[in-house]
Amino acid sequence: MQKNEYIEAKCIDYTHDGMGIVRYEGMPIFVKNMLVDEIGKIKIIKVLKKYAIGRLIELSDSSPLRQEARCPIFKQCGGCHLQHLNQLAQQQLKTKRVADTLLKIGHCQVPVEPCLMMENPWFYRNKVQVPVGMHQNHLVTGFYKQHSNDIVAMDQCYIQNELSNQIIPFTRQLLEEVGEKAYDKVTHQGNIKHILVKYGYHTNQAMLVFITYQRSIRQKDYLIQALKKQFPQLKTIIQNYNPRHDNVILGDDVMILDGDGYIEDQLLGNTYRISLKSFYQINPLQVEVLYQKAIEYANLQPTDEVIDAYCGIGTISLSLAQYVHKVYGVEIVEQAIIDAKENAKRNHIDNVEFYCQDAGEFMVDFATKHKHIDAVIVDPPRKGCSQLFLNQLLLLSPDKIVYISCDVATQARDIDILQQHGYHAVKCQPVDMFPQSFHIENIVLLTK
Repeated sequence: MQKNEYIEAKCIDYTHDGMGIVRYEGMPIFVKNMLVDEIGKIKIIKVLKKYAIGRLIELSDSSPLRQEARCPIFKQCGGCHLQHLNQLAQQQLKTKRVADTLLKIGHCQVPVEPCLMMENPWFYRNKVQVPVGMHQNHLVTGFYKQHSNDIVAMDQCYIQNELSNQIIPFTRQLLEEVGEKAYDKVTHQGNIKHILVKYGYHTNQAMLVFITYQRSIRQKDYLIQALKKQFPQLKTIIQNYNPRHDNVILGDDVMILDGDGYIEDQLLGNTYRISLKSFYQINPLQVEVLYQKAIEYANLQPTDEVIDAYCGIGTISLSLAQYVHKVYGVEIVEQAIIDAKENAKRNHIDNVEFYCQDAGEFMVDFATKHKHIDAVIVDPPRKGCSQLFLNQLLLLSPDKIVYISCDVATQARDIDILQQHGYHAVKCQPVDMFPQSFHIENIVLLTK
C-alpha cells in the first residue's frame, strides 16, 4: 500500500473516536466520516507501520444510518465528530464502544444496556470556551480544526446553548470596537485568548469570562455596560488573567468585573452555585438522567453511609442525601468545596460533610479510622482513579461501588483492578451526555 493510492473497500467497524475502519490487504485503514457497511473509494493519505489513514472520496454504497450534517462547517471543525450518524447509529456506536472497551481493557463481561440517548440532541452544552484569533486584522472566534491551531470561524454552534451563540459574536464585535487584539501564540503579542460563557439552563443566568494575556482590558466599563444592556441574563462578568504560553486555558487570577462571580442552576430539585472554576456537568438534561440511574444502581438504604469521591461542587452528594443517613464528599479543588458547602446550606441539607483533600489521601485517613462505609460513588476526572485511592477503597471494602466515568478506557482499567480484589461488575449503563461527539458517560455497579 502506498500514499496517494486509491482503493475501494467496505467499512467494518469504528475506532474509539468514531472513524470508520476498513481492511485492505490485511492492513486497517482509518477513514473519517465513513459508516459501518458503507463501500467507498478511498485515497490513502498516510501509511504507518501498523495502520494507514484514508480520505473518503465517494461512496458507492451508502448506509441507511447516514444523515446530512446539520452544521455547515462540520467537516472542518473539530468540535463534533458524529453529525453524519443518525441517533440509532450513534447509540449503536456508543453502546458497542463501552462493551468492547470494558472487555478488552477491563476483562469485564458485564451486560451493557443500550446507551440512553437525548430526545433533542442539539443546543445542549451549558459551557462554551472559544479561542479568539486574528484574520485579516479582524478578530475571529470559533473552534480549532482537529489536530490544528487553526480556528474555524463560527457564529452559531449547534451543540452550544443558544444564548452563548448570541453572546460570543456580540462580545467579539465589542472587543474589536475598542481595539482589542487576539493573543498570538507565536509572537506573544495581543491580549484576548478565549471567551468563556457558562449558562444556567433552569435559571436563565449567564456568566461571561474574558481570558486575557494582559492584566488590563481596553474600555472595560464600556464593555460591561454594553453587554449588560444587550443581555440582561448576564449575572456576572469576570476577567481571568493567564500569562502562560502553553495550552492551559485558565490562569490563577480571577477578577470579578461585575456581579458576584457565580451563577446558579438547578438539578434534581436542588439549587447550585457555579463559579468559574467549578466543575458542573455540561448537559443539564442528561445529567439528571445520569444521576438518577446512578442512585438507582446504588440501591441506597436510609441507614447507609456513603462517600462521594471527586465530588466537585456537591451535585451527586446533595442528590444522594435524601436517601441515606450520611454522605462524605471529597474534592481537591478548594473553590469547588467552598461552593459545595454553600450549596448544602442553601438547600438546607445537613447530613453531608465536604472535605477539601486529595481523594486518595482522604481514603487513607478514612480507612485508618476503620469507619464503615456502605457505598462509594466514584466520578473521577478523565485520567481515572489514582492507585492510592483504589488501594484504600479496597481497604474500606464497601458493599457497593458505583463508578461513573467520562472515559471508559480509564474506567475499565480501574475496574480490572477492583475485579482482581473481590469485586464483580453487575450492571452497566452508558448515557449520551455528549450528543454528536464520540464522548460518552458510563455507569458501572460493582459489588463484592
